[in-house]
Amino acid sequence: MNTDYDVIVVGAGTMGMAAGYYLSKKNVRTLLIDQFDPPHEMGSHHGETRIIRHALGEGEFYSPLALRAQELWEELEEKSGYELFRNTGC
Repeated sequence: MNTDYDVIVVGAGTMGMAAGYYLSKKNVRTLLIDQFDPPHEMGSHHGETRIIRHALGEGEFYSPLALRAQELWEELEEKSGYELFRNTGC
């Protein structure tokens, strides 16, 4: 096993996993480390439910970012073969 890495990401939560995913897509040798083995219920983003709001009083940049995030969830769902997002709203 090769133990040489270009980047080591400390924390494999939402942001760390995203960083690791996109680095690996660029063929960057990446190691993610976390104090817990996934999946676990120790982080702030655990559980089975989430909400994505397309319109919220967060300024002009929020809605486009929320829409893009939903597209990325759908892309990840397609690539993984797991249901990750179920639209139950409008």
